[in-house]
Amino acid sequence: MHFIELGNKVPIASGSTRDVYLHPHDNGLLIKVVPAAVIEKRYVRGRPWYKTPRRYRHLMTYLREVREQIALWAQTRTHPRCVQKIVGFVNTDLGFGLVVEAVKDRQGRLAPTLEQLIAEGRFDTTARAALLACLDELMRLPVVLADLHFGNLVYAWSEAHGDHFVLIDGIGCKNLVPLNRLGPLLNRYTKRQRIEYLLSKVDRAIARAGADDQSASADN
Repeated sequence: MHFIELGNKVPIASGSTRDVYLHPHDNGLLIKVVPAAVIEKRYVRGRPWYKTPRRYRHLMTYLREVREQIALWAQTRTHPRCVQKIVGFVNTDLGFGLVVEAVKDRQGRLAPTLEQLIAEGRFDTTARAALLACLDELMRLPVVLADLHFGNLVYAWSEAHGDHFVLIDGIGCKNLVPLNRLGPLLNRYTKRQRIEYLLSKVDRAIARAGADDQSASADN
């Protein structure tokens, strides 16, 4: 629980609820924090009148993720390659931070997102096979998916696993009554729906990119 200063640093990524920073003392780790503006908007002034403050408040998202990773360890006795590993917590000048392993590519840089691969025309047959393998693994695992989109899947590489996709966000049940966590059949159905929707979006994005390339070639 060392205190770490992040206020003078620029986040490497920002989502709807969290900013992500490089760990200043270990380039193999990242720190996720909930920005003050998000806390104010969602949990203070912006909180609907009918929603009472939760016990864990804005840190509820951490609890969801940690709970899922504990469930994975308890039921599989290992950590799956397709889910980013949580390392611990740290106190920062921007608030309580979640420390996770940094997912890297072949060059040792932070792994690109699925969105970046498609936009840059790098989503080839190898990447598609890796994505399908990742999604198949997520289906088989006892993990609840809260969200699945182009931005929270990254294309990684490691000596142990080669090229593979990793889910870096979006696990855990958001519902007040955790039906997906309690009902395996319902959880599998929900995951299947999310995966099919994601794959349909991938096909549409690739088709659009191909149409844009043809249009550009025709203009030239």
